[in-house]
Amino acid sequence: MPLPDQSSAGLPRVAVEEGLPLGADPVAPSVRVIGDWLSDDPGRALVLALIGAGIYGLLVLLRWGLRKLAARPAAEGAWRGLLGKAVCATRSFFLAVVAAQIVAASADLPAPLVRVIGFLFTVGTVIQVAIWAETLVSGLLDLRSQRAEDDSAVNLLRTLLRVAVWLLAFLTLLANLGVNITGLIAGLGIGGIAIGLAAQGVLGDLFAAFSILLDKPFRRGDTILYEPGAIGTVEEIGMKSTRIRALSGELIVVSNAKLLGATLANYADYRRRRVVITFGLIYETDVDQLAGVPAIVRGVVEAVPLASFDRCHLIRFGASSLDFELVFTVDHPGLVEMMSAREQVILGIIRAFRTGGLHFAYPVQVGMIAGPDGLIVDPAVAAAAGAGHPRPPRSAVTGNR
Repeated sequence: MPLPDQSSAGLPRVAVEEGLPLGADPVAPSVRVIGDWLSDDPGRALVLALIGAGIYGLLVLLRWGLRKLAARPAAEGAWRGLLGKAVCATRSFFLAVVAAQIVAASADLPAPLVRVIGFLFTVGTVIQVAIWAETLVSGLLDLRSQRAEDDSAVNLLRTLLRVAVWLLAFLTLLANLGVNITGLIAGLGIGGIAIGLAAQGVLGDLFAAFSILLDKPFRRGDTILYEPGAIGTVEEIGMKSTRIRALSGELIVVSNAKLLGATLANYADYRRRRVVITFGLIYETDVDQLAGVPAIVRGVVEAVPLASFDRCHLIRFGASSLDFELVFTVDHPGLVEMMSAREQVILGIIRAFRTGGLHFAYPVQVGMIAGPDGLIVDPAVAAAAGAGHPRPPRSAVTGNR
């Protein structure tokens, strides 16, 4: 009849397997068995110890080589850098228990010694995996955030991730050691739900802050449009709110959840700026002169540093002008540089048009006089009639001109 894992009195498994009486201490017999094995065959034990030391030395040499490979300039990069950090975080204790486990799996060792090595291997593996996970998570967070050491939200996220990693490692270790963790997990779940319901707004803003820091729609120092007509510079991304310095000087505090759900325009990501200028010439301008306007404007734009000509066309008949549209780009992200180039282009166009005899249009309104019958009187005809000349018939044209 097979023996159960534990007696009704909670006796450890090793005591039952060794056939010990109830209440007996399982440690002393295990130590006695291991000591007998060492005394009976010391040569074999020494050989196995040397093999384990050799395996440990090879693992240490492999870790050293991977460290050197990760430290080379050619290995620079996001993922290679993270893997290099993970290799550097590999502990010697883990390498030692791995070597011992390899020896125990391939050699005929006493059962108590195999159990001890298995226990140490389980503990060492769980701890080492937790260290690797913490290293990789922290490295990814550093890559996805800016000036993480100065930002409280990033530091809090790093702390929460570390707590989660080590809590998961602790639960895994207890499960591997035979402890029933179902009740513990249920308690943690109920507590988490209660906390989440009690602090929905705070947690919403907190996770929104994490999303902003990881996704990076904007960073500290960026100028953004966060509401229609509301433009400001981001000064701080906090755990619950983001502080924005408006163009008029006041400090605007916006909740992270609201900011994350809004449609943002980030002006800091400019690489070049597009400028559109509309101007009009008088209707009396000669057609050949109108046809030569794009070439004149192109020469003006190309003479301005950082400005690149795109197009210039006669686009419509305006109320008092023939309207042209000029489009050019400024190869600089700065607002001041764009405005300076725009100013130079406008001044250049004014000079070029004055030299070429072209005249800018301005709004003109002409008043017409109508006779008793409602017909418009031509001013030239009225002037001729006042000078004593015969008055020609009035025009039948009505309306304004």
